[in-house]
Amino acid sequence: MNNLVIFPGQSSSEIYLSNPSSFREAKEAAHCLKNGQLLLVNLENLSPKSAQRISNYLAGCTNSLCGEYTEVGNGVYLFAPQTFPIVKQSKY
Repeated sequence: MNNLVIFPGQSSSEIYLSNPSSFREAKEAAHCLKNGQLLLVNLENLSPKSAQRISNYLAGCTNSLCGEYTEVGNGVYLFAPQTFPIVKQSKY
């Protein structure tokens, strides 16, 4: 492991994983986003209506923080605060 490079000023961060079963749990997850953590949310086991409501709420929270979000899988979303830009790989 001698090939690791330390970047001054960079700090490790936490990723908060959430499987909300209610809107109240989604509100709790949004607090992590507001505290500067990455938020990975799995909504695939919810009804389409509940999943849409929660994803819209978290997207709004993310937008208000000037962050970004993307769907990374079927019903799985990554919400990132402004300090963590999401870089998407271009398709060839």
